[in-house]
Amino acid sequence: MRASGVNLAGAHFEKANLRDADLRNADLRSADLTDAILNDADLTGAMLRDADLSGADLTDAILTGATMPDGSKHE
Repeated sequence: MRASGVNLAGAHFEKANLRDADLRNADLRSADLTDAILNDADLTGAMLRDADLSGADLTDAILTGATMPDGSKHE
């Protein structure tokens, strides 16, 4: 999936397979990513504020500069 820079705020991706997805700079505020597979996804600079990542698999995901659900920046 290639969605670099796309506004996906509030989207529902429960149990979605987003392995290797290009989500650089994507707006995922308040998105539901419950149990999503995000292995090797590129979330560089993504906005994840208030997103639900419960049970999400972020193994080897790139989170550099991403804003996390609690508002903190991932380094």
